[in-house]
Amino acid sequence: MNHTAWADINLTALTHNLATVRSLAPHSRVVAMIKADAYGHGLTAIAKALAGKADKLGVARFQEAVALRDRGINSPLLLMGTLLNHETLQWCANNNVAITLHEGNQLPLLLTSQLDHPLEVWLKADTGMNRLGLSADEFTQALSSLQKDSRFRLKALTHFSSADESSSPITQQQIKRFATLTSLAPDMERSLANSAGIIAWPESHADWVRPGIMLYGDNPTTAIETDLRAVMSLRARVIAIKDIRAGDSVGYGATWTATSPCRIAAIGIGYGDGYPRQVGNGCPVSIQGQLFPLVGRVSMDICSVDISQAASPINVGDVATMWGDELPAATIAARAGTISYHLFTGVTQRVPRIYS
Repeated sequence: MNHTAWADINLTALTHNLATVRSLAPHSRVVAMIKADAYGHGLTAIAKALAGKADKLGVARFQEAVALRDRGINSPLLLMGTLLNHETLQWCANNNVAITLHEGNQLPLLLTSQLDHPLEVWLKADTGMNRLGLSADEFTQALSSLQKDSRFRLKALTHFSSADESSSPITQQQIKRFATLTSLAPDMERSLANSAGIIAWPESHADWVRPGIMLYGDNPTTAIETDLRAVMSLRARVIAIKDIRAGDSVGYGATWTATSPCRIAAIGIGYGDGYPRQVGNGCPVSIQGQLFPLVGRVSMDICSVDISQAASPINVGDVATMWGDELPAATIAARAGTISYHLFTGVTQRVPRIYS
């Protein structure tokens, strides 16, 4: 089908990025985070591409775990922070899905659960994120109670709040707090590092690392170079070209007015596809390897670029790259006042994902 807008998903880049994770943390096993529809890249396809390559796959919602099992994906799973009950615990134990204990009131639920199989439980310590996680007292109590119960296989994790800052004293404090807590069970496997921790804090790698955004090609740190490749390239076709005069405006609200005669290309993508409305005039768009400025407001289905300075003719049907292999998503995210995570997960379902 000749799509107007689509996302090219490069699975070779994905596995390259996983290899980069392993090169940075060679002594750690990997939980590859595929929550939120694999950061907008497509849950099932990404899970299949990572099956047998990552040691576990990480999801955030019980429904994501069920969907993967229903689709025949048998990789070990880790279910991060979510609501649990006796039924979901039983299902997880039966389906090789580890769960995260992140709230004190979950402990009695676990202890009174009826399980037919052992359940892997990751005790999440709140070391400073102050979002999900057990307090020091709750962690100690949970560890003491669950160690005595042969139904449970225990691991420990925490989550960094500021690991993208390579000299953050907050991260140093979190590492120390986690070390103190887990010293109560020195043989228990531990996990601290998200993508930023993998890149910027090698002392945090421990037994398991949990890469997310770096798998999809974005480096969440600013000062450390990594060999990551874009997995998603969001593309759209030129659907119209017109010449306008000096003084003519483009788009809703006339937020951009030509100061000289211009040639304008209308691109068949807008905020209805997940391209951010707030990027503003001048945001770069790549066509034929050349960057052109966006002009006028992004609308639901269309945005416009000024192609007056094109080095070669641009025609209806030509392909524009909105972000991806020719134009970093982080560049567009900065223009929109957001982060690449938001861009990737915001690409809507009317945009087909094309895998290669």
